[in-house]
Amino acid sequence: MIEVNRRNFIKGGMAAAAICLTGCGDSDNPFVVTPNGGVPGPNFLQPPVLQSANGSLSTTFDVRYVNTTLRTPVGSRNCSLRTWNGFVGGPTLRVRPGDRLTVQVNNQLPANTDPVPPDHNTPHHFNTINLHTHGLHVSPSQDDVLTPIPPGTSKTYVYDIPANHPCGTFWYHAHKHGSTAMHLMSGMAGLIIVEGEVDNDPGVAEAAQLDFVIQEINLKGLSDLNADPSATYEVPDYTTKSPFAAGDSFFIVNGAFFPELTVNPGRTIRLRILNGSTRNTMPISVPGAQLTVISLDGITLPQPLTLDTIRLAPANRADVVLRFDEPGTFTVRKEEFKNGGGAANPEQGLALIRVQGEAFNLPLPSGNLTTPAQLPTIQPGEVTESRDLVYAVSQTGGPLIGGQEGPNFTIDGVRFDPNVVNQTILLNSVIEWTLMNTSGAWHSHHIHINPFQVFETSNGMLNGFPLTEPVWLDTVDIPPMGFVKFRSRYPDFIGKYVQHCHILTHEDIGMMQIVEVVP
Repeated sequence: MIEVNRRNFIKGGMAAAAICLTGCGDSDNPFVVTPNGGVPGPNFLQPPVLQSANGSLSTTFDVRYVNTTLRTPVGSRNCSLRTWNGFVGGPTLRVRPGDRLTVQVNNQLPANTDPVPPDHNTPHHFNTINLHTHGLHVSPSQDDVLTPIPPGTSKTYVYDIPANHPCGTFWYHAHKHGSTAMHLMSGMAGLIIVEGEVDNDPGVAEAAQLDFVIQEINLKGLSDLNADPSATYEVPDYTTKSPFAAGDSFFIVNGAFFPELTVNPGRTIRLRILNGSTRNTMPISVPGAQLTVISLDGITLPQPLTLDTIRLAPANRADVVLRFDEPGTFTVRKEEFKNGGGAANPEQGLALIRVQGEAFNLPLPSGNLTTPAQLPTIQPGEVTESRDLVYAVSQTGGPLIGGQEGPNFTIDGVRFDPNVVNQTILLNSVIEWTLMNTSGAWHSHHIHINPFQVFETSNGMLNGFPLTEPVWLDTVDIPPMGFVKFRSRYPDFIGKYVQHCHILTHEDIGMMQIVEVVP
């Protein structure tokens, strides 16, 4: 566990906890753990931290297979995973506005053996990778997800973070089209924290800082009741198994299944929560406590939001401050979420918080927060043009999966083509977008490089709370048979990048398009 107290801000220890949770998959999935089937809770560990110094941070990511033992809902299992530097997850990269971040990626995975299919949207070449810095406002020539890194090769990414970049919680992950979901299901993601003014605001500065990286791990055959516990499990490559099957998935936090931490009464903690899952929208709650939300998607809110539940789409982040005034035991939960079409993503306990020890009385954030000056509200009079996007799904006509025709996931009626620019945008444009979802399931829209300001949704809600004022995001859920409207500026960078559904099993088979900003 991690203890958060006056004498030792973050201290490691050991503990045990009884777990009552429901894992991923259908209700008859063996990942259901009953109240009488408690299992010991592991340490709540923080990812390694790499801190910039003198305006720069340089690091190396070696991408390689690692054989490791991973705690799962059905017990510890041997597994073989693709990793950054041999770890499930990745280090936290801490930088400041104006810094230069340099990451050398060495692809040490074995050579691909499968042929290139006629349709680029057929999953293939699972050992080819690249790197995306999700949410960073940097040049698309630096955040280049259109150039692959084949096995046995390397690429050095250099990111010049603007001096006026918002401070907040961002992240990085592999983004090679066709295998993005599979790489994320190996845990290939980590946080990027841009430090800044809000970190010194009252109620924020006093809180203990804790990363809270939620990831979906998918191990082929793990949920099979007849599976050999001594076998080695791997992430499926979607050539023989549908990417939409959920029965072998479960969720971890900072590389551990249902970890535990200890906090003093009255002590405040700031959780930097990332929904780094491949395909699951997550309503996050802590029954018995309220969430003080100070930022979404790395952008500070004008005033804190006090909520019982914050709903995070895949790739969403929320900075949440918690305070427990009385001793007790609390669970950070992923509540049930129905994705449409009768599919349900059941609840699961994510972490256990024990409140005990010496009492404190630290303040929660209140009043006005230090918001980024370069992101003022976009007024309707600033808009230079309007555009529509239609997210649609049909049950036939898609790329081949396991040798069979799969469903067809499209934006504006077409699948991704790496040789086609779908959206040409003039530099300094201000565009009002209407995103329509004609399918019966949720989709999660993300655009690289430039955030956007949501001002209207078909159900009047955003991330689980009423949308009364425009909110800055870089990823937004679109309700089934509904719409989302937002405005976005394109003030700084020219070049090509992408927008896509961040339900990555959708993106990998075609729900993505190229955007080019031109002078």
